[in-house]
Amino acid sequence: MTIQGLNDARRLLPGAVLGPEEIGAALGVDPLADLTAAERPAVERIPFDTPTLEGARAAGEMLVLRVPRLAGAPLTMLSLGARLAGALDPKVHKGVGYSLRDEWTIDTQPFAGAETPTAGWYLVHQRPLSATCNVLYRVQDTVLATLPSSNGRPPRRSAIEIAYDTLLWQRAHGTRLLADAWDWSRTPSSDHGFVAVGEFHDAGLGVIAYSRAVRFGTLGVCPQR
Repeated sequence: MTIQGLNDARRLLPGAVLGPEEIGAALGVDPLADLTAAERPAVERIPFDTPTLEGARAAGEMLVLRVPRLAGAPLTMLSLGARLAGALDPKVHKGVGYSLRDEWTIDTQPFAGAETPTAGWYLVHQRPLSATCNVLYRVQDTVLATLPSSNGRPPRRSAIEIAYDTLLWQRAHGTRLLADAWDWSRTPSSDHGFVAVGEFHDAGLGVIAYSRAVRFGTLGVCPQR
């Protein structure tokens, strides 16, 4: 598939694109092979004009292609972790201590085996927006509501979108995003929290959930559009 505008996007965002070539090299499969006819229009052209891409470069955003499945299988948190062995912190399967309990694992969470990315191109901040750090979830939402959007896309990423972007970026570019921060997603957990993904250390990427009443300095949002 020839993607209209991709060469220009690479020129305008040097070193800040996660496209089909990078994803294919990282995963060893063609990420475009399993797109449906309904999904292809969202991928076959870059939906951002030159001024938007120039602004994205100044703001520290990256351009990311997302696909919902690979090699015929849905791309979920669990399947991505299995495909990229060692990419997720082992604690996400053993218990990460949520709300003073030690039994919270992604294996017990419905989102981990069901939620998939939505096909398309996205601009995403590489670091949490400072105004969204150390504030409550509802305050973050107020901040996000002031940002420009694209076609009604939610400004918060889902949990699988954060993991997808972060893990594939590291495989493709050799850089760990969210190494010292958490991105608070729009994905609910079964215990009425919202999933956060981050602290990408040598052990792997962390996944946990927090009540909307939680706040701390490294918990923020990497907005997308």
